[in-house]
Amino acid sequence: MTGMPMRPLFALLALFAVLPLADAARPTPARVAETALKDADHQKAGKLIDDCIQAFVNRSGLREAEAELRDTLDKKWKKPAKDRDVLSLVEDLQASVYYSRNYSKAKGVKKGKVNEFELELPYYGKYTAKYELWAPNKYAAKDGPYPLLICIPGASESPAEHIEKRWGSSAVRESAIIVSMHMPSNEALWAGLGVKGEPDKVGGIGLLLSVFGDVRDRYAIDNDRVFLVGEGAGGVDAAMRIANSFPDRFAGIVGIAGDAPELAVDNFANLPVLLAGGGAKATAFDEAAKAAEYQTVQLSPGAKEEDIWGWMQAHPRRDFPERVVLLAGTPFPNKAYWLEMPPRGEGSTSRIDAKVDRASNTLTIEAKGVTNVTVYFNDLMLDLDQPVKVMLNGRESMVEIPRNFSSLMQQIYKSGSDPGKVFTALKDFDIPESKEEAKETVDGK
Repeated sequence: MTGMPMRPLFALLALFAVLPLADAARPTPARVAETALKDADHQKAGKLIDDCIQAFVNRSGLREAEAELRDTLDKKWKKPAKDRDVLSLVEDLQASVYYSRNYSKAKGVKKGKVNEFELELPYYGKYTAKYELWAPNKYAAKDGPYPLLICIPGASESPAEHIEKRWGSSAVRESAIIVSMHMPSNEALWAGLGVKGEPDKVGGIGLLLSVFGDVRDRYAIDNDRVFLVGEGAGGVDAAMRIANSFPDRFAGIVGIAGDAPELAVDNFANLPVLLAGGGAKATAFDEAAKAAEYQTVQLSPGAKEEDIWGWMQAHPRRDFPERVVLLAGTPFPNKAYWLEMPPRGEGSTSRIDAKVDRASNTLTIEAKGVTNVTVYFNDLMLDLDQPVKVMLNGRESMVEIPRNFSSLMQQIYKSGSDPGKVFTALKDFDIPESKEEAKETVDGK
């Protein structure tokens, strides 16, 4: 069948990031812990957010749509906010962003069997991507959100066979949406962007993220429970390399019957990895993570489907982690969670280790090879009613971080309505030389 086209903006953003549970355990759409408003309020705000998105995509009526949303928030959310700025209600904003997708009216929904979907990817010229998808027999948007498993099968089985053989338990099939990728014929391109306009050189990154966006347009998925699963040598390698480039897109990575690639562990500081199989490289990756004090890697050579599913249930995505480590690549990653830096230059090393501490209202950044950084904020990270203490490579200052409605909306447009990307403020910081860099400069003279 022919897939439902993605919204043009979201299709582009999916290509360029720079560029269930049993019913009783499934999270509710407003699953965040401390919502102040009723779900009906979230649904109404979600409808108005969708109006803004449509106006933004169509380049018509945006000012009016945003004004209506802002007016509704100011009037209806003022009392629950208890004299604080309504933009401080981050959990309520997250729930509203979830409802902005209006999944009950999504088209092209199939369930109860493995179905093939097609998706046109004009970036690569006349190229039609295919993927296989399973949705539960009793899938209903109102019962969401549902965990999503995006799978890169091994070379020995077809994408449909992967779903049938690997994910056969009722615990998974009755609870999750499972996608199995048709990857490019050239395995060397599985973890790359590919070449624009050349359908014979389709990159796995653009392919997988576009499929992710297409599925997210159809099905009520839980953005905090999106897992990337790679099987076999090529599948595990591609899954981990894609995750390294976009660590905040996924809740966790599973590698089955394939060794880990040779990757630095920095970008996995908040990204759990389960390696069900593997060899010396998997062991080395685990040891490097533990040496860096990242408790994110688990080696489970004998893990079965129920073990993997249990691990997934225990590892939702951390939307706003207290610590973010970002080792930049070319051209990505240059953004993760609430940090963004300029793309790294060839032959250079750009690394940031940043922390937020809400108890002391402090942002601390240690960086090397970085001259400036953009930090995205909300009130789950820091108290934006108070000045923020900022430490940049040891230099201290006090900074006001005002909430801003336009900043909130720009992030909603850019993220494709991901509730985990709700930020109500942002600020650019110039980064002074670190002590190490200053010493290298002096020694170089």
